[in-house]
Amino acid sequence: MPQTKAKKKTAPEKLTGWRRFVFAYREIPNKKPYIEFFTAVLSIPVLLTVILLNVNSLRQDKKATTPTPQPEKIFVTVADSGKTVTTSTGPCKAGLGDISIDSPDENDVVTDNPVTMDINYEQGSYCEAVWSYRVNGGKWSDYDDKSVALYNLPQGKIKFELRVKSVVNSATRNLTRSFVYQGDSDQKVGSSSAN
Repeated sequence: MPQTKAKKKTAPEKLTGWRRFVFAYREIPNKKPYIEFFTAVLSIPVLLTVILLNVNSLRQDKKATTPTPQPEKIFVTVADSGKTVTTSTGPCKAGLGDISIDSPDENDVVTDNPVTMDINYEQGSYCEAVWSYRVNGGKWSDYDDKSVALYNLPQGKIKFELRVKSVVNSATRNLTRSFVYQGDSDQKVGSSSAN
């Protein structure tokens, strides 16, 4: 019988080209723990970079979404008259500033026709306000922010009531002033707003 020569396994350094690639490919399962370790070591800096980028992104989003106070435009439509009062202000405090009826004084005797009610509203940092009034328990006027002139009042004691409200929230205040009217009047009761 003819003897066949047994093929010798050759070391990788003696292999060339394609055979070297095939030999290295077959050895991959033996080197798997080294590959996994190398991959794990490289993934740590990648994960740290991703975490830092996300944290910085969240900080920038928080700064960008902080609202800056913008001037407010407040629109108030006065009932029945259809008139719209537009107020443009910076940020203001909700509520009412100081308000008073400066004249006539309590229990004054007034002879002027019309009687001008001097309403003093010190707005300060508060938002705008509007008011409504009535005379001797009559019908309330429309809300407005103008001065008040009362025409042709009846002779005798007059009770003037003023209700004030904020245009941005539900804050209200009521004021009352009593005075005596002794002027000339053609009609029993009448009132009007002056500009």
